Amino acid sequence: MLKYFTNAHEGNASQSLAINPRFVVTVFETILTDQETNTITEVTAIYVASGIVYHVTDTYLDVVARLNERD
Repeated sequence: MLKYFTNAHEGNASQSLAINPRFVVTVFETILTDQETNTITEVTAIYVASGIVYHVTDTYLDVVARLNERD
């Protein structure tokens, strides 16, 4: 079952990300920097088995709780 999160990057077709928890390798907190505005944003990174890292605005604890929910 897919879990839905809010994409941290602007300008995408959608702000929603659908991620299958079976393929999640690790979850950690990190920061993104915007060089144009010189701002720092705290995000949660979700690393999946295919080598892709998704950055979401959901908190670390929310992401972990949602990934561990039973369907």
